[in-house]
Amino acid sequence: MLNGLFEAISGLLNFFYELVPNFAVAIGLLTCAVMLVTTPLTLKSTRSMIEMQRLQPQIRKLQVQYKDDRQKLNEEMMAFYKANNINPLGGCLPMLVQLPVFSILFYVVRGLIHETPFVGLQNALVERGVPLSNGVISGFQPKYLSSDSAIYRDLLGKKEMLSFGVDLAISPATALGEGFVTALPYVIMLAAIAGLAWYQQKQIMGRNSHTEVTQQQRMMMRIGPVLQVGFTFISPAALGIYFLISTAWRVAQQYYITRSLYHGEDSVGVQAQKAMAQMRAEKKAAGNGGVGAKAPAKKKAGAKKAASSNGSSPSGNRRPTQRPAAGSAASGPTGPAKAAHPRSRKKKKRK
Repeated sequence: MLNGLFEAISGLLNFFYELVPNFAVAIGLLTCAVMLVTTPLTLKSTRSMIEMQRLQPQIRKLQVQYKDDRQKLNEEMMAFYKANNINPLGGCLPMLVQLPVFSILFYVVRGLIHETPFVGLQNALVERGVPLSNGVISGFQPKYLSSDSAIYRDLLGKKEMLSFGVDLAISPATALGEGFVTALPYVIMLAAIAGLAWYQQKQIMGRNSHTEVTQQQRMMMRIGPVLQVGFTFISPAALGIYFLISTAWRVAQQYYITRSLYHGEDSVGVQAQKAMAQMRAEKKAAGNGGVGAKAPAKKKAGAKKAASSNGSSPSGNRRPTQRPAAGSAASGPTGPAKAAHPRSRKKKKRK
């Protein structure tokens, strides 16, 4: 089944190559075709996500109302989603579609520069003087393509996949090992991908400046472009063409989303931002009220504890100190006072 998908995408790539016999242009056209198919899904999922945010206060009320009845809550939530035409899983749909598409393109591009098996063994045998009946077959032997396709004929037996003088079969990391002049086109491509990825994240952050973004989301936005550039650095440059065109397409896509869904106070996106801000304010107010209600009780308990340690009553009146009764021996700080010496009694009798 997977081989059938690989062959279908490879056939589409060969179709574009026959229109424009250039590997980079053919890969770019294939990427545009893939993005053209996934764009409606992305736009639909974005609208669904915005609607979820706009109706979040009502969803919160249902969660509070049926917090003790899980089954009833699920029923009410499903009815609410159906009434408002919302797909709760719509936000995940583009990601679920893009990952398989990227995997297919990855294997297709890797298949174009697939080398003939046992080339190293055959070369070693020839070097040792061992005759081979069929000779040594080296270079590329593209996979998932018919032998009469244009790409197959142009790559068979070659060791480079040249486009505009740049070998798309090697990675930027390999090109850097061959010298700065050789690596310069690859470095420019990496810089362009990094700049476009950064600008795309800036578009999203600027649009959601009034929306609370979690720490995890911020971390993913920062790590995503770094991972993309890092993967491009170690992959064949043909995949870099895919990343470059797809990222540029997403930048244009985000511009369209901002202009169509977040333009004006009456737009769906702005209403969703206001609804989320209102819900956060209500949660914050409820949280502050709970803390304030508990503070006096703690203060009162602390006052009682302090009063008991000082020997005073809770009302603030100090307990009356008990004086020793007349005729009782006075007590000193370390115990009872010493009794009078016998000589002092004799002096009193003589008087």
